[in-house]
Amino acid sequence: MLGNWKQELRDKSRPEKVAILARFFKTGEGEYGYGDKFIGVTVPDNRAVSKKYAMAPINMISAMLDDPIHEFRLGALLALVSRYGKSPEETTGFYLDNLQKANNWDLIDLSAPGIIGEELRAGRHHDTIRRMADDKNLWVRRASVVSTLRPTMKSRDITHSLDICDILVDDPHDLMRKAVGWVLREVGKKDLTAMLSFLDLHIGRISATTLSYATEKLSPEERAVWRLRRKQGR
Repeated sequence: MLGNWKQELRDKSRPEKVAILARFFKTGEGEYGYGDKFIGVTVPDNRAVSKKYAMAPINMISAMLDDPIHEFRLGALLALVSRYGKSPEETTGFYLDNLQKANNWDLIDLSAPGIIGEELRAGRHHDTIRRMADDKNLWVRRASVVSTLRPTMKSRDITHSLDICDILVDDPHDLMRKAVGWVLREVGKKDLTAMLSFLDLHIGRISATTLSYATEKLSPEERAVWRLRRKQGR
């Protein structure tokens, strides 16, 4: 069954995409995705294949998650997102135990909202994501903030997003700065006043990247004002 899953993904591979994906996900020496291997499967194709294996034995999903091929690990995570609705407690526990294996930003972004984010909507794991936000592992920290997108976007509950952004607003890694800015932008779509108040409070700590992402939907004039305020605040 494991071999069938892998073969179905290989059948969807597009060799011409391998080099593009390797560059896009920064797999060069010294980059955050160093050593990752791709076979060229698109996310929609992966999702279509892997959702069929959502209720596969958990050790089979674990084996996929341990594979050096990026799309196999993504397949495992997409299967877990599909599995969550039928087995939330087991799925969440397994996901959290294996989170560090989701070692690139797409693996986090395509799985954390659908699992941890749904737990937040159910009133669970707020303390968990706070602990995750303090983790040394980049991907665990990213999962903590990206997971808050689900309650913000689906339930208009911005409290988790603002709480975790407050912890991570001055994270030094570029991928975290982008993630925090992205989450703040989504907060702004639901409650612009709250997002602007957050920027006002943290303007001396916020990076140029985070500010750019957060204010993307504002007018050019408003964005210029915030850039000036940041410059003066620092």
